[in-house]
Amino acid sequence: MSNFWTISLFWGLVFLFIAIALVFVLSPLLRREANPRAVDRQAANLAIYRDQLAELKADLDSGVLEDAQYDVAQRELLARLSEEVPQDGDAATAARADRRPAFAVGLMIPVLAIALYMTLGNPEALLERGARPPAAAVPGEHDPAAMIASLEAKLQANPEDAAGWFMLARSYATLGRFAESASALAQVVERVPPDPRLLTDYADVLAMAQGRNLQGKPLELVRQALELDPNNEKALNLAASAAYQRQDFAEAARYWRRLLQQLPPGSEAAAGIAAMVKQAESAAGPASGQGAQAPADIATISGTVTLRPELLARVSPTDTVFIFAQAANGGRRPLAIERIEASRLPYRFTLSDAASMAGDRLSNHADLVISARVSKSGQAAAQSGDLQGRIGPVKLGQQDVAIVIDSVLP
Repeated sequence: MSNFWTISLFWGLVFLFIAIALVFVLSPLLRREANPRAVDRQAANLAIYRDQLAELKADLDSGVLEDAQYDVAQRELLARLSEEVPQDGDAATAARADRRPAFAVGLMIPVLAIALYMTLGNPEALLERGARPPAAAVPGEHDPAAMIASLEAKLQANPEDAAGWFMLARSYATLGRFAESASALAQVVERVPPDPRLLTDYADVLAMAQGRNLQGKPLELVRQALELDPNNEKALNLAASAAYQRQDFAEAARYWRRLLQQLPPGSEAAAGIAAMVKQAESAAGPASGQGAQAPADIATISGTVTLRPELLARVSPTDTVFIFAQAANGGRRPLAIERIEASRLPYRFTLSDAASMAGDRLSNHADLVISARVSKSGQAAAQSGDLQGRIGPVKLGQQDVAIVIDSVLP
């Protein structure tokens, strides 16, 4: 429909509704029916006048009244009647005067209605415009590549913007571009005072860029973070993991015990770290501090969970992410599960027997399916609209499982 017909139809309906409103408002004001009581009173006065006039005429004819007396009495009677019964002209004038408020209301209603619409309404909505594509379909909107390109351009113009470098590093990490994320975090470290959280983030992405190897520069950054904050939880965990990688199980156990002291007793995180302490102590053997091979029956599996960039707009930082293992032979019951907030993605996870569900354990299955699901409701049970990714079968003990959350449950 063209603009002309759209506007014509709109204003036609407006005036129709105004006319209907005026009918209901003005009908009582314009109705000028005679008052029955007033009519009865006027008729009675006229009848009395005629009777009195007839009596005067009879008195004149009978000689009771003289002509002069008759004239005086007739004039008095006529004067009294004119006071009690108004002339037609006066009544018409009063009727016209009474209609003035009705005319004023009839004029004010449409004027005020149109003025209010022009002030409070949206007249531009009557004009046709090309349909705007949905927000998610607008090129560049919620597009990580476009956001990164914009950040890169801003940092070229202002390379001293530490906050910009940090945002760029987080964006790279979200896309799994860990080497570029590490380079961006290096720029941040050069421009801000030493900070243990920043150093551990830098060590984490640098290790990911090195194939999850914490030795070398990542371990150096972790030790710097621990010098600044000996109780930093992430630094303690990374230090323990680095010690475990080089098979220094006694040192790994010491770091994990320190970390365990920082965690709420009875929490899922505390249970997982307690299991890692036991594993490290078991691997260390009686000769604490001696390098030894880890026992073959250590029931753990670890890796990284990332989110497909196209689904970033669907995830809130406070959404719950469940990471769980199931038996590859078709078992649907989770064998072990970990829960985090979506703000921690990408996330390095470790599932072990300590996180196993009642009735079965990871160590009872050699082949597993590992899944990660973003729960919009916060419940572990899958629901429509949740986002999920899975991989499998994978072997128990594998340390480089990569899960990408890349689909939406119907």
